[in-house]
Amino acid sequence: MFVTEKISEDAIFIIGAGHFGSRAARLLDKQSDGQLFVLDTVHSRLSELGDLPVKRIPCDGILFLVENFHLLNPGNVIVPAVPVNLAYEWLTRYLKEDYIIRKIETPRAIEPLLPHTWPGSEGSLLISYADFVCPDDCPEPEYCTVTGESRDKPLHDLLSRLELTDFKVHVIRSHQLAPGLGGYKVADLATAAEKLTKDDRGQWLLGTSCRCHGILTALEIEHRTEVT
Repeated sequence: MFVTEKISEDAIFIIGAGHFGSRAARLLDKQSDGQLFVLDTVHSRLSELGDLPVKRIPCDGILFLVENFHLLNPGNVIVPAVPVNLAYEWLTRYLKEDYIIRKIETPRAIEPLLPHTWPGSEGSLLISYADFVCPDDCPEPEYCTVTGESRDKPLHDLLSRLELTDFKVHVIRSHQLAPGLGGYKVADLATAAEKLTKDDRGQWLLGTSCRCHGILTALEIEHRTEVT
């Protein structure tokens, strides 16, 4: 599905209309004056948004971003509300004409360097400073509202500084838009694509992270002209 209207500079795209996506829509409707889009393949989820003045798009949100990326503004905000590493899934589809991208096993050597980790359902690694369910309205403070522990080293910074022999690392920082709600800009995806394709091939850890929670996906990227 393609964009049929001009996208404003401050438009926000919520990818997924489940629990987290619908909560994002309610919060952002109260504080944003720009266009607010909610995308989901399940029509009933979009219907459950009720009378919220948002633009509902019944389609695969990641595919939508791929097909319309050239029409979006660098400052448009993306709110991932799907149980996958959206940046990785977007990258594999966006670059598929020129690059082969393979998901590979996350190196176990990084796990001792991280706080708490869990395997993601689609093969990514979930990372968090918390081993408990955080409050929905957490304001992402310097000190955890539950334990009182310091968050002087934000997780996005910790992940970005990982040093591995065989992997390069790129982490997109998720900025808080409202308590318990984060997102990043279209420009951040463009930067990730540019950085990962700077060399003809390589192994990467691609992730997104806020101060306390993150996700990493290990991948191997190779230019199609290099494949025999």
